[in-house]
Amino acid sequence: MKLGNDASQIEWPSNPDGDYARRALTPLLQGSAAAFVANARVQVAVLSDAQTALPITFDPAWHDSFTVSPVTHLAHYAAQELYQLSRAAAVAAPLFKGLGLGLRGLGFERTVYVNNWLLSTNLYPHLTSAQLREATHTLLAAFPDRPIAWRSLDTARHALLIGTLEAAGYLRLPSRLVTYQDPRGAAFWRSSQLRNDASRTRRPAADPVLHDDFTDADLHTALTLYQQLYLGKYSTYNPQFTLPFLQLAHSQRLLELRGLRVGGVLKAVRGSVSRAGVMTSPVFGYDLSAPQKEGWYRRLSLGVLQDARQEGLLVNASGGVGAFKRARGGVAAPEYTMVCVAHLPRAQQHAWTLLATLLERFLLPVLIKHNL
Repeated sequence: MKLGNDASQIEWPSNPDGDYARRALTPLLQGSAAAFVANARVQVAVLSDAQTALPITFDPAWHDSFTVSPVTHLAHYAAQELYQLSRAAAVAAPLFKGLGLGLRGLGFERTVYVNNWLLSTNLYPHLTSAQLREATHTLLAAFPDRPIAWRSLDTARHALLIGTLEAAGYLRLPSRLVTYQDPRGAAFWRSSQLRNDASRTRRPAADPVLHDDFTDADLHTALTLYQQLYLGKYSTYNPQFTLPFLQLAHSQRLLELRGLRVGGVLKAVRGSVSRAGVMTSPVFGYDLSAPQKEGWYRRLSLGVLQDARQEGLLVNASGGVGAFKRARGGVAAPEYTMVCVAHLPRAQQHAWTLLATLLERFLLPVLIKHNL
């Protein structure tokens, strides 16, 4: 595999995945990632061969998105989520701050992420064991003093990849539970919850907005709806997409956009991407001021499943709201970040190994017990 950061010199694979990568990554290589995701102030490169092209990110800024920074993921994001659950947890803020500083001091922030599309869930193309080994060899040669990490690998879809990376010396760090839904069969749609969702979301009547119908004004509104939900209600460490990102996603069809409009006003939006038979929706937003009985979240979720059924795809419903998703045919799977550290100084190796052990013994059981 070859590593490069000059879009004009990269030999993009001559297949759909390669064409998608070229359209998605060329603007980031020619400009800056932060122009499209404000809290992803990272360097971007591309690892490619004749079959695939994978985005590589490294050197995030302090307090960047959890999608580019392991320190943010393990310390800052966790602190913010804990505070959302209980304001009393604010007393733990100094502990998380100290954890963040300690991890940074141990070089965690220098992690190089592979196949990082700057989204909360990175979908994977079909990769062979030989490609994984070659990717590791190339990255270790380019970054001999840094951890190498692959996010968004779960046991439902990536058991072979996880096993291959473990055999190559990678550590397995639990990150969250993700939910898969399979709407392709008729039995899935017999769920009483799905029938209930369909019957409870008919008022007010909404007009569907297809991808090609989105106007620039709609994209402005879509960005606001996403920000209110993912940044306002949840965490500012989620990806802070910008208007140029949505404009690029729309013009290059990097995401398939869908919306719901009432009286000329866009009330809900989602943007989905699919790869290797799986669909996920990294852009999701709706009018939080609307009465709960209007069910905009239910409508968007149902729309994802209907589109996936039509296209013959599985749905990776990402993390969060686990009980809701599993009541609608979802099956939980642990998701991992695989990290290569055997080439690092012993102190850093020990820190990563200890962290992996603690997360496996304590975090994962909590996630499973509380259906998170």
